[in-house]
Amino acid sequence: MIMAKDRCPVAVTKARIYIITSLSLTWWLAFLLYQYKPIVASRITEARQRLPSVKVDWQSSDPRARYDASKIALIIEPEPIPLLVPLILHMIAVVPPDWRFLFVGSSKSVFTVGRGFGIQIQQALGKIDLKVLPEPWVINTDEDQARLLADVRFYDEFLPEAAWILKYTRESILCSNSEISLNDWLDYSWTGAARRGRPEDQGFAGYGGLSLRRVSSIKKVLGFQKRHNNSEPEDEWLGKRIMSMPGEKVANGSEGVFAVENSLADKPMGYYAPKYGRGLNKDVWRDSEARKKILEYCPELHIIMDMKMEKERCPGDNRQGDIVEQSDIAEQSDIAEQSDIAEQTETSVEAPSVGTTE
Repeated sequence: MIMAKDRCPVAVTKARIYIITSLSLTWWLAFLLYQYKPIVASRITEARQRLPSVKVDWQSSDPRARYDASKIALIIEPEPIPLLVPLILHMIAVVPPDWRFLFVGSSKSVFTVGRGFGIQIQQALGKIDLKVLPEPWVINTDEDQARLLADVRFYDEFLPEAAWILKYTRESILCSNSEISLNDWLDYSWTGAARRGRPEDQGFAGYGGLSLRRVSSIKKVLGFQKRHNNSEPEDEWLGKRIMSMPGEKVANGSEGVFAVENSLADKPMGYYAPKYGRGLNKDVWRDSEARKKILEYCPELHIIMDMKMEKERCPGDNRQGDIVEQSDIAEQSDIAEQSDIAEQTETSVEAPSVGTTE
């Protein structure tokens, strides 16, 4: 018995058998994995290649990203006048939806515009930005604004992505009844309002109260020329230089009408009325029937033009901008009546001879 115990000092138990078996199996699997590692890796790669590709387009946190940054509708106005909010909201409604808007003003005018609830909504949607330019930029006068728009630094610093600029003012507006889209004019380098009366106005329809400008064309001019302070307005200075450059397309008034000032045309895209209409040529706009037709087509002109009600007309107002004495009115009526009678008499005398032969 004693000799048997000395020959088997370690008892065989289930636990020991399980441990030995597990170790053997682990080493065996490790050996197999090492042998088949290249095959397994290739199988995994093939499986990954067969999986469908998934692209997640996360929505941008910047609401301005939904608009085209190359198209900017720009208004510069230092005065906090009440018509700015309705004017801007109207332009937002009429201009194609991919355009963005920029209002550049003084601290007072930016505050006034920013108080408008409709403007606040458009700001939240990323449609419009309100900006006060830092020093040394100033916009207090027309000359200040001309210097700004004729300085390449303005475009590089504040409009770096802009390719087209719709420049409008508190005295200009687009008509909602226009059948022409602003985007239809994007092949032009410069287009605006036409004028008449001066020889230099012929063949140029690009005056800038309401104008569309290609930024690259502006930078070409500013790359080799500089506008002298207190010289001609920047719209004439830039537009006529762009017109003389090869490869540039500038409106001359014959291909269509972008804007109307003192050269009346049928159904333009918009109107420019300097000094709230007081700066318009009276000889061109004096016809009351023509004005009535224009206001029926573009009732939005009431936003930007000084007007009065019919009952507020002065006695003797002939609807052509003149005050005529009552005696003159009666005399003109008598002359017109006598002229009509003479025409009728002449017609009645000549009537029997029509169609007769001798």
